[in-house]
Parts: sequence; C-alpha cells; structure tokens
Amino acid sequence: DPSTHQSGKHVGPSKISKLGNRHMRRISHIMTLGSIKADNIFREYYLRRIAEGLPKMKALMATTHKLIRVIFPMLTHRMPFNLKNAVELSNSLKICSYR
Repeated sequence: DPSTHQSGKHVGPSKISKLGNRHMRRISHIMTLGSIKADNIFREYYLRRIAEGLPKMKALMATTHKLIRVIFPMLTHRMPFNLKNAVELSNSLKICSYR
C-alpha cells in the first residue's frame, strides 16, 4: 500500500505504508522474492516494471500485487496453478496499478 508525503505544492517521496497485518506483508514479500527467483512469469513482470522506470521496491510491490491477484482466485475456485490460468486470472482482476 503506497503512501506519499505531500503538503500544498510539495510532493515528497512515496513509501510503503505500514497499514495492515505485518505478518501477511512479510509473508507476501518473501513469497514474491521466491517467485521472482524461481518463476519466469513473475521475474519477467518484475524486470519489465524496472525497465518502465519504477524503483526496485515499487516494482517488487507491483509484483507482489500481481502474485496476490493470481493466488486469490486459485484459492477461491480451488484450482491448481498452471501458466495459462495464472495469466488469465491476473489479467481479469485489474484492481489498481502502482505508478
């Protein structure tokens, strides 16, 4: 969950807010790091976001969001992971974009 520091015309740097469950944030961060190392889908997405000009931490958070968009429908529909479903599920759940 990104937050920005702004006052009037001044817009400061954005950072990750500490809202929400810190244990879930930690677990999702660790899962994302593992998926970037092990899986081509998420590694390609992470590298593409960096190539678009995002800082590495924001690209990591965007990848975390994408991973959660893939995991949530898998759990709710009780489907195993496969490449075709992962791409379709992540594209069908466009909630927000990190920029």
